[in-house]
Amino acid sequence: MRCFLFILVVFLSACVSLPKLPPLPASQLDSWRLKGRIAISTDSESWTASVYWQQQGSAYQLRLNLPLGQGALLLEADDKGVIMRTADNQTYKAANADALMADVLKLEMPVTDLQFWIRGIPAPHSSPDRYLLNDKKQLRHLQQDGWFITYLHYVNVEGIALPKRMLLENQSFKVKIAILEWEINPAKFAGYDRFIN
Repeated sequence: MRCFLFILVVFLSACVSLPKLPPLPASQLDSWRLKGRIAISTDSESWTASVYWQQQGSAYQLRLNLPLGQGALLLEADDKGVIMRTADNQTYKAANADALMADVLKLEMPVTDLQFWIRGIPAPHSSPDRYLLNDKKQLRHLQQDGWFITYLHYVNVEGIALPKRMLLENQSFKVKIAILEWEINPAKFAGYDRFIN
């Protein structure tokens, strides 16, 4: 992907040294819900889905509603591991969601890191390779774990700046995410019906 390589070169040239990342309010947020749209593409194919994500600490439920009557994909994770339920009623288990996405769907989807990136913060298990802040001290670009993330727009949700549009790229995949609705600190970790409707 020539565009990805060009952006990466420009980004690296602007980040000769890596200063300490300032505190980001979203890093204190561990209970939230969102709904939005996701588009994943490679050089040869692409697909889109509606996204519904609920998070309580390290536990989460991630639902992808596929277009054209293809059904839904559900990921449920906690400290014991991850379960995937597919549209054809198949169930798969693994230690982490990234492995399930790769093994079952043949998709390189960094779900483990995305639960942090989608809030506009780096994943805590490794230091960012590079980052750039915008004039409001929010992440504009982030390079971590082989992915290059661009934050295109933020929205204020109860005093916390959270991403509204973002782009993830590596050498093989491009992932566009548009978040239509955020809900922070929901009362309980419930099903999707109330949030979707």
